Amino acid sequence: MKKDLLKRSKTLQTIHTFLWVGLALAILVYSFFPEAVSKYFSFGLFQYIGETLRTISGATHVPLGEHIYLIIVIILIFKIVESLFVLKNKFNLLSLWADLLNFGKKLLMKLIQVYVVFMLLWGLNYRKSSPAQSFHLSIDTSYSEVQLDSLSLQLIDQLNATRQNLPDSVIASMNYEQVFDHTLQEFRAIQSSYPFLYLEKPVLKKAQFPSWGDYIGYLAFYQPITGEAIIRADVPLLTLPFTSCHELAHQMGYASEAEANFIAFVVASKTSDPVFKYSMLIQMFTYSQSEHLSLIAKTGNFEKWKTIVNRNKSLLDAKVIEDRKKIKDFFIQRQQLLIPASTSLYDQFLQWNQQAKGIKSYDEVLLWVFAYNKQKQ
Repeated sequence: MKKDLLKRSKTLQTIHTFLWVGLALAILVYSFFPEAVSKYFSFGLFQYIGETLRTISGATHVPLGEHIYLIIVIILIFKIVESLFVLKNKFNLLSLWADLLNFGKKLLMKLIQVYVVFMLLWGLNYRKSSPAQSFHLSIDTSYSEVQLDSLSLQLIDQLNATRQNLPDSVIASMNYEQVFDHTLQEFRAIQSSYPFLYLEKPVLKKAQFPSWGDYIGYLAFYQPITGEAIIRADVPLLTLPFTSCHELAHQMGYASEAEANFIAFVVASKTSDPVFKYSMLIQMFTYSQSEHLSLIAKTGNFEKWKTIVNRNKSLLDAKVIEDRKKIKDFFIQRQQLLIPASTSLYDQFLQWNQQAKGIKSYDEVLLWVFAYNKQKQ
């Protein structure tokens, strides 16, 4: 009887293993067909999964995703400590190899399960086809110093004009709730121009543990387990409109950081709200100037580098300079808290998920901006 039960248990375990491995391989093969991923997952299955998750998580204002991550970390710590005690009590040189092999098998199976769940809840979006076709854009693969310099100057003019029409009292009266509400309104409005930018039951939530971001390095994040966009409200408020739009783009299934930035850029470009437009212009100018200076630095011409910095500063309105300084100071005050490994891990994560430049992928939105501006000409 015991032998039959043991045999049946091993058979079920083998079937269980083959099912997970088979599903992982099927997902891996499927991910090599971006058009199919886009059609049947990103704009198909994922829409139903996302809506279901948001229906559940949207029933409360509590950012469930943060608490789930906290529980996962606690469980991992407990499991590691438990494994160390078991290893200590059972340590035997004769069985060491067998124990390590058994541990390796269990770890591999857990990683396969995490891969499958992550890909089905969110990760396959990294493999979908580019949304450039939906916007009728032709995206170049690089930009020149001249292009970046021209864009920076355009953005400076737009920044100055927008800020001059934006009273200090309006900025001072802002709060995260107003930004979240207005972000949802802007996404509803953009559908008249781009019907495919449709999101059923969007969810934006204030982070309950914003200080985590100081150590891990984030302003906001999309939680694939709950479908929530969780955003820090302790950051300079002028960063919130662009960040909120970026996270809603992720919620739609735009996984690439450059694509999510571009969606936020388009939404803010179409708005009549000066705060949202100004928030976007600050971010785009930061990317543009940074990339321009980076290209100059690679040539070793640091005199030109200083000349561009001084010129841009002289052209910017004093209030724009002050606003940018407040944002910069916020991050400088916290840079000592950032765990170096977290940046490296996130950079590697993005590279694994089809974003070759890693963290620098955020800057690639400029390629989309050039294409978008060219289309409007």
